Amino acid sequence: MGITNRAITTTLVAGLALGLAASVARSNPMANPTIVVDAASGRVLQQQDATRPWYPASLTKLMTAYTVFKAIKAGRVDLGTPIAISPLAARQAPSKMGYPVGTMITIDDALKMLVVHSANDIAVALAEGVSGSVDAFAAEMNANSRALGMAQSQWVNPNGLPDPRQITSARDMAVMADAIITQFPQYASLFQIQTIQSGSRVMRTHNALVYRYPGTDGMKTGFICAAGFNVVATATRNGRKLITVIMGAPTPKERTNQAVALFEANYTNSGGGFFTKAPLATQLPASAYPGPTDIRDIACSRKKGGSGAAESADTAEVQPGSPAAPAPAPEPSPLLASWVTAPPIAVGPYLGPRRPIYSLPNTPILADLPPKPAKALPASKLAGKKGVTAAGYADPGKSLAVPDQLTDSKLNKGRKNLKKAADSKPKAQPKTPAKPPKRKVHHEG
Repeated sequence: MGITNRAITTTLVAGLALGLAASVARSNPMANPTIVVDAASGRVLQQQDATRPWYPASLTKLMTAYTVFKAIKAGRVDLGTPIAISPLAARQAPSKMGYPVGTMITIDDALKMLVVHSANDIAVALAEGVSGSVDAFAAEMNANSRALGMAQSQWVNPNGLPDPRQITSARDMAVMADAIITQFPQYASLFQIQTIQSGSRVMRTHNALVYRYPGTDGMKTGFICAAGFNVVATATRNGRKLITVIMGAPTPKERTNQAVALFEANYTNSGGGFFTKAPLATQLPASAYPGPTDIRDIACSRKKGGSGAAESADTAEVQPGSPAAPAPAPEPSPLLASWVTAPPIAVGPYLGPRRPIYSLPNTPILADLPPKPAKALPASKLAGKKGVTAAGYADPGKSLAVPDQLTDSKLNKGRKNLKKAADSKPKAQPKTPAKPPKRKVHHEG
């Protein structure tokens, strides 16, 4: 009775929302893949080319986070475990935190930087810190995909920087989001964070939905020119959670409007997948497309100003207007006219008390395994190192004065410099702020 009454009272609203969703889709001549899934039932409420292969861009970081969550659950690491910025991590293209080689950060802060700022260097640091190497971590990502039934997905890196071998689909990303929601609900707040701050840097999420669409829970956006503007978004209304995935939108604003239109259309549609014959997301048939479509000419064309203009538009999508600015014209969606913002969450390098660390590369937490040989060094050089035996082993009974990676001189030097800076008296801050560095265009959003 309740379902019937709800269907009758919302018929007009549903029709308008579905019409809006159709008009938004028609505005994109390429008809980008989309899907809406009811999180409670796993049923597909609406989809278009949902199994079509696509480049994931920074949506990759959802699988990275999931793989880290599984490592934490298995007891291999914990949220307080420090990991290091390696030379490989430091070389990653923006978007990035840009910490120097040897910087230590906790996995807790790393996850926040990964999700909010979409930091590519942090993704590599997490991969190396959890699995010992990027290749080993990618193997875990692929094993997780197979276990979840993500049939189109293949991973070779943890950050989504361009690689033709890195492929997913809208359906697979909906399955990924559902797995995070159901298996790791304790991390739900991670995907709701709007802003983080490291030192004087304040970084906002690229997901405009968390600021402006009521009930949005997260999760993650992604952008490279070949993929266009992607988003995996979740929202909850009246206790009902929906997962919406947009792949290949030509602009960030259209990505947001498409997601809102799909949310509205399916929130006003009764049933929620429980009382219908809608398929589960994993039951959708395979796509006839053999591989991803490169939409660089649509997302980053010269006419639109190239990749730099596309990245700037992505950033502008989450910047509130000036209080003195006139009210914006109504948009074809129920986006809020005012911005809902929260104070930034502090993150940064780990400079606290030393503890056993998950070292790089391919070494476990020191406290959990028997002593392991380090690189052979003369006894004269080892004699003065606290926490190292004369035979060159890490002594599990003593913590290292600086958490050395004895096999990596660059990592050692960076860590020692950090400790020296932390122990010295802070220098007086200049009265005038330093000139900001030249802005670099990043690939991820």
